[in-house]
Amino acid sequence: MKYGFLIKTIAGAALIISVINSDAPCVVIDKIVAVVNGEVITQREVAQYLFPLYEEYKKEYTGKNLEDKMLEAEDMVMNQLIQDKLILSEAKKAGIKAADDEIDERIQKLIKERFASEEKFREMLAIQNASLSEMRETVRNEIIKSKIVREKVGWKVVITPSEVRQYYDQHITEFVEPEKIEVLNIMVRKKEGRTDEAKELIKKIKALLDGGDDFQEVAKKYSEGPNANGGGSLGFVKRGDMMREIDDAIFALSPGGISDIVETPIGYHIFKVTEKLAARSKDFDSAKADIEETIYQKKIDKNLEKWLKELRENAYISIK
Repeated sequence: MKYGFLIKTIAGAALIISVINSDAPCVVIDKIVAVVNGEVITQREVAQYLFPLYEEYKKEYTGKNLEDKMLEAEDMVMNQLIQDKLILSEAKKAGIKAADDEIDERIQKLIKERFASEEKFREMLAIQNASLSEMRETVRNEIIKSKIVREKVGWKVVITPSEVRQYYDQHITEFVEPEKIEVLNIMVRKKEGRTDEAKELIKKIKALLDGGDDFQEVAKKYSEGPNANGGGSLGFVKRGDMMREIDDAIFALSPGGISDIVETPIGYHIFKVTEKLAARSKDFDSAKADIEETIYQKKIDKNLEKWLKELRENAYISIK
């Protein structure tokens, strides 16, 4: 199904995306674009999923080709959101919920796997222009969806220890913990009416660093990031934790290296890498839970597809 209500033109796509990353309020972003069994899908939800895709596509496509790619992406995102709402609607009917302690446990697991501390995790959310409440809601929905899927189609799945071991032996190259780097950050935020001022300030900061000033002291004095008081520390990050333009800049640095000025939708940044941890393979015990989940997903895919088809056929879906 072709929707096309959100991305009519490339200019329109850019407008939606710029508003998402702006501090200015905008009523349009919260417009309801679809209703699925009483669960609403907003223009903001669709645009948030489209934003990273737009950032990638615009590097390779222009004009009509870019518009076509965005329309395809919008259809894909809408279909995924409709599927998610169908599952959440079914979970609501079944009275399935996610408790706060379950959400806390899932987030703490994420923090433990990816960040040096909870403080670094919160700093990363701020850098990515996201809120903890939004992430908690996302995690809540993921837990609820997982529960209802297991209840409806996953109960028949049986996974044996030998299957898990065999999968590990045959896919050993997949169980590699990626390279991680410890990063410091200085950020000057973009604000309406002070773009030139922000550019001049970040240039001044870069000149100080090039002149040998201590990065952490400069961060404490000038950075407008939430981690400024800590000298700009972001802790350890891996590829994919940051925006693509930031990833490209920081992973090209050696320990002690300082990046050029990096521009993102929320501001201007300078990064310093203080340490690198090489990629390493996970042992079987560390990989076991992930393998069981992978096998489980493969086994239930067929039943899940059938169940979702039935849900969609019996659902109330209204595209605004």
